[in-house]
Amino acid sequence: MFTQTVTIDQSRRIVLPEQVLDALGITVKDKIIVEVTQAGAIIKPERATPITDEIASMNLPVTDWEQMEREIEEGRIA
Repeated sequence: MFTQTVTIDQSRRIVLPEQVLDALGITVKDKIIVEVTQAGAIIKPERATPITDEIASMNLPVTDWEQMEREIEEGRIA
């Protein structure tokens, strides 16, 4: 984790530094999600693949799936 200060230009745009984009796995023309919270804003890549598809590709044993489902329902995994 790291913190980086950026400046908003006259057109109200923010240019994210390469280090930030690389850390988030964002490349040119990717879509991002900007989520406004009480604490500020969260910038994250839009994932084309639902998390359930990503989890399914891990070939986890059924017991791990059940644990993962419980944690998602309890809000510990987003």
